[in-house]
Amino acid sequence: MGKLGGVAACLGLGLAAWFGNALYALGAPGGLLKEWSPALVASAMIAYLVVHGRRTYSGRQLLSFVVLVFLIGWFFETVSLMTGFPVGNYHYTELMAPFLGHVPVSVMPAYCVMGYASWSMARLLLARTEWSPDNVLRFGVPVLAAMLMVVWDLSMDPLRATVEGRWVWSGGGLHFGVPLENYIGWAFVTWIMFQSFALVFTGRYEPPARKVPASARRYLWLSVPLVWAAFAGEYLLNPFVSERADFVMIDGAVMSVAEIFASIAFLTATTMLPLALLGVFAALRRNPAPERRRDMTAGLVPDRAGDER
Repeated sequence: MGKLGGVAACLGLGLAAWFGNALYALGAPGGLLKEWSPALVASAMIAYLVVHGRRTYSGRQLLSFVVLVFLIGWFFETVSLMTGFPVGNYHYTELMAPFLGHVPVSVMPAYCVMGYASWSMARLLLARTEWSPDNVLRFGVPVLAAMLMVVWDLSMDPLRATVEGRWVWSGGGLHFGVPLENYIGWAFVTWIMFQSFALVFTGRYEPPARKVPASARRYLWLSVPLVWAAFAGEYLLNPFVSERADFVMIDGAVMSVAEIFASIAFLTATTMLPLALLGVFAALRRNPAPERRRDMTAGLVPDRAGDER
């Protein structure tokens, strides 16, 4: 894949993820679209992690990100399922089979792809798309990335748990059957993931595995908000295309699925979409000229390294 081909692939994979999520919204419960469209989304987002990641990080750094997210995510999922800490008391249903221990196999790839998109969005919004050993990249980006994961979970969790029954919150909760404790714990767990990687990433400069021309870097980063907000393709369409007329019980009260769909669509339109637009503006404003960044121990990174970034 050529230098510019990778950039085009990232944009195309982002569009494919949106398309797959739109198909999921269009599908009837139990139908083929509902069953197979998640495979398109997962394939597109995993491929995006690899293609974008190899043009942003060294092979060692990208592998470190995936391993840290997988191990930390699996550990806290297991602890939470057994003890209720830190995200609350819940259990997965057979809809999420197969399992690795107590944790569904599909959960860890979801952590990785949305974690990568949120980490990249945080770098973009805080103007740290170039390597730097400063405290904004080392400590600020992990905090914002964790908050971006929570923003996504605010829309995702009620649909997957309350509406689809993929997991069950034992005591219900204020947010369409999801406890607020979940979002606090989710922020904590994802922050640990991102902070762990930030310490690895900012330790020393390593050139990305694949080069991208400096003039094309803004378009590489333009793909980030597209991928981060890809699930909005489902959340925004649900109220307009779903024909579900059933009801769910939330904390002793009956609520229609159509009402939940409408509320989540509004939430998505006022949280994920504005943030994604900010990401688009940040990418388009990005200075295409290579920058010099000061290494912690080795002086200035050569211009050649800047071109590779």
